[in-house]
Amino acid sequence: MIQLRKEFITLALVLMIAVLLLHGLQMTYEDKEISEVDEYYKEHQEKTGADNLVEAILLDYRAYDTFGEVMVLYIAIAGVIILGKIVTEEGEP
Repeated sequence: MIQLRKEFITLALVLMIAVLLLHGLQMTYEDKEISEVDEYYKEHQEKTGADNLVEAILLDYRAYDTFGEVMVLYIAIAGVIILGKIVTEEGEP
């Protein structure tokens, strides 16, 4: 009985999250108003030499931010590998 109740609660939570996500997507696509930022990126796409707008944003305006995020990710991965080697050398699982 307790297992059935846990499964029901889990299913209810998943369904509520799905409904909220779908509602958020619907609100996003209904708003078709073009902002000043959209116009700015469209006008300055030629400066980057990119084929499309997404590449233009990533290559020019977000390049340093993306580079920083990649460096943080690599440092985190290296830390996990180093810690894993230290733990296995000491004989602890």
